[in-house]
Amino acid sequence: MFGLLLIVIAAISIGAASVYRGEAVGPFDSTFVTSLEDYQSSITLVCPPADTKPLDPSEVAVRVLNGSDTNGLASDVADSLANRGFRMLDATNYSRGYDGVVKILFGSDGIAQAYTVALHFTDAKLVLDNREGTTVDVVLGAEYEGSSLVSVYDDSLNSDAYLHTDEDCLPWTQIEQEPAPATIPDNPLATVTASPSPEASASGE
Repeated sequence: MFGLLLIVIAAISIGAASVYRGEAVGPFDSTFVTSLEDYQSSITLVCPPADTKPLDPSEVAVRVLNGSDTNGLASDVADSLANRGFRMLDATNYSRGYDGVVKILFGSDGIAQAYTVALHFTDAKLVLDNREGTTVDVVLGAEYEGSSLVSVYDDSLNSDAYLHTDEDCLPWTQIEQEPAPATIPDNPLATVTASPSPEASASGE
């Protein structure tokens, strides 16, 4: 009796292992894998491109938008970024307003550009929208302060490390894109190579 029971258990284990490895079809009609169309997550951060170092600022076109009530803030920050080598496109008001510190808006082709810009701010939220091209928008919010801009002497700006994030993230193909601003300025750097495709990894490492 015990011998027969052990044989049955062994057979079930072998069969289950075959199904798990995909070598055999299981007795169930439904799949255990969620299709990409049905996949949902609360993660909104796009992973940086794998094995990519920060771009040279001269390769990044930036527009600064003032989402706060502080007059002249966009121009001041645009001047600071221009002095750091970024290609500045415009400095104007953000019609929607923003309550946070800094929000960086970018499209799927501008992920490396967005992460490069984010290095220059102490508290930046990266938001993927449905724009085309590599232009990056920097939105300054009501909580922005002068100290929100990283010092040019900060070691992080001189680092040769790859772009990374310590937060949970997903490939851009699994992130719901927000609507882009109605008007996107022409990018004089349009011929610059777009961001490499991100690895299909859900970790921020």
